[in-house]
Amino acid sequence: MNLRLLTCSVALALAACGGSDDDGPTTPETPPPATPSDVPTISPEVRAAAQKITVDPTVMAMVQEWSSPASTQARFDQHMELVRIASPSRFEMRRAAEIQRRALQEWGFAATEIKTRADGQLPGSDVQLVDGLPVYNMCVEIKGSYSASAGAQAYRGQYPKVLVEGHIDTVNPEVLPPATDPFEPVKLQPIGQAIVTTPGELAAIPEQLSFDAAGRIVQDASYIKARQYFADETAARNAGAMRLYVPGISDAMGNTSGVFNLAKAMKKYNIKPVYDMWFCGTAGEEGKGNLAGMKQLYGYDQNLGTGTNPLNFVTNFSIDGGSGTINFIGSYRFEMKYTAPTAAGATAPSALEAAAASIARIADVKTPWDDDKQALKTTYTVGVVSCEDPAAGSTVVPSCTVQVDMRSPRLDPLKDIRGRIEPLFQAGVTEENSRYGVPDNSAQAVKMELTWFGDRPPHERSNLSDVSIQAAWQSAEVVGVDKLEKLSTAASSLNDNVPAAIGVPTINLNIGTFAAGGGGHAFWEWAIPGESAKEVLRLQRVLTAALIASGFHATDGSVVAPAAAPLGARTAEVK
Repeated sequence: MNLRLLTCSVALALAACGGSDDDGPTTPETPPPATPSDVPTISPEVRAAAQKITVDPTVMAMVQEWSSPASTQARFDQHMELVRIASPSRFEMRRAAEIQRRALQEWGFAATEIKTRADGQLPGSDVQLVDGLPVYNMCVEIKGSYSASAGAQAYRGQYPKVLVEGHIDTVNPEVLPPATDPFEPVKLQPIGQAIVTTPGELAAIPEQLSFDAAGRIVQDASYIKARQYFADETAARNAGAMRLYVPGISDAMGNTSGVFNLAKAMKKYNIKPVYDMWFCGTAGEEGKGNLAGMKQLYGYDQNLGTGTNPLNFVTNFSIDGGSGTINFIGSYRFEMKYTAPTAAGATAPSALEAAAASIARIADVKTPWDDDKQALKTTYTVGVVSCEDPAAGSTVVPSCTVQVDMRSPRLDPLKDIRGRIEPLFQAGVTEENSRYGVPDNSAQAVKMELTWFGDRPPHERSNLSDVSIQAAWQSAEVVGVDKLEKLSTAASSLNDNVPAAIGVPTINLNIGTFAAGGGGHAFWEWAIPGESAKEVLRLQRVLTAALIASGFHATDGSVVAPAAAPLGARTAEVK
């Protein structure tokens, strides 16, 4: 059985409702600290750099190739071929392996330019395991010139790096399928038909994309119908477009595939940055992933709440569909498993009742925002309660699992709520056992195990003109895509939480372009391809922003100096 507490009106739901998705933007009731302007101050150097990069002949040739029909088709094909590889959080190894294979065999990267390992280890980082598990990041490097320059600065031998990343994990499927069947089907459905509501309905859709034994997409009649591009949903409906159903199609393989399109284009055209540039498909952004990929990259110790930034990243560009997200909601997440002795019968303590008792106690906790909507918005929720079905012939529920998610844009309220709520998990167990006069640790008692803890550190921007914001803003201006009238203070929970919390300038941007879509984080996630010309502009925008931060060797022999300083921020030192 699966009891989903979706709204505050449900009997056992908590007094404060907060989102349980990773990526849904949330606007804090209290804005970040006051700043002089909602528009960043752009330095003359950044303005000049953006213009120089945009009109550079080699960059222009690269953009022209992106605009070609062959490149448009290749981007679609790569997206479909990668997204169908099932990649649940913490089990991303198959998708990472395929990206690495392509980097080595097709994109021109040498083995020394692959910076991650198949066993989940990352040379140079002081965090190798997160929550006791390997981290299956996949990163390639475009080497810059800085390390060979006179007086080059480094942190413990690590020269400055600019990171461009998107995540390779998905919420669904929740369990890694067997190696004999590692793929999710890409189903095709006319947009005029109703969106599916069950896995059975999705499986029953007859039409899907085909792939050959080498994993390459087959250009058949279904392919032709799927590979159509539309400006928006209205245009798609008018043309009778096809929905493409596959988990991760928009969140986030459209963007992550774009990240690697940037890397392989830089390699092909020999685009030379000043600082090193890393392009990564990161692990563990979704669900229970606990931002594992970013914690490894940034040496983040979740027990201490500090990051050593051992690889010396100086600027971060996360590509996960953001329109310029700069503030990041923090969260603590708990998963408690309540287990009952299955042989005890109906007169013994119940796992379901123990879980309910804990939830009822948690519901009595209030945050300042509950009583005053002008206070800082700090929320918590029971997202899901899942119980095992009784064994055949029994009425005893063997176990129930409760997930609790607490969120705030600032750290102190998170700590306060955690300190008040965490003791209540066990209190519900004690209450249920006491009803039957059973000691907590006896064989007849319900027991509780904290099976998972999630830490996403919060960050509110105080500097609205740091290098990531300036680079992203000015690149949008010169390229002419995704321009904003002012910076948004809306906050989301994203990979950026980690670098932001340790002080590395970061911003969340977009490459993936869709006419329509839905079902994010669901088994029925779908999308319809958007205009290729806009995707090209977004690729150019992200490339320009990253080169502003890292510096750039122009075709004419001049050098655009890095906008970022050579030593990255950190909140702890490598031991």
